[in-house]
Amino acid sequence: MPRKIISLFLLFSFVILFVGCTKYAKQEEIQQLNNLKAEVEQLEKEIKAKEQEKASLQNEISQRDQKLKELQSEKEKVQQRLQQLK
Repeated sequence: MPRKIISLFLLFSFVILFVGCTKYAKQEEIQQLNNLKAEVEQLEKEIKAKEQEKASLQNEISQRDQKLKELQSEKEKVQQRLQQLK
């Protein structure tokens, strides 16, 4: 029984010392963290803008591909008419 009491006392003392010796962030570290958070937010905004730009460009590519197909089809029709006229 005394060993349990001593063990509990030592454990309790260790916990108190461990919690009491916790290192807190310095003002400089907090400032660095805030700077990093701001940088992350800015980068996330840039990513969103680039994703929107990418979607816009993909839409433009799709429209141009469609126009190209239409023009190729029209070219083929013109070439067939020219051969018929010969």
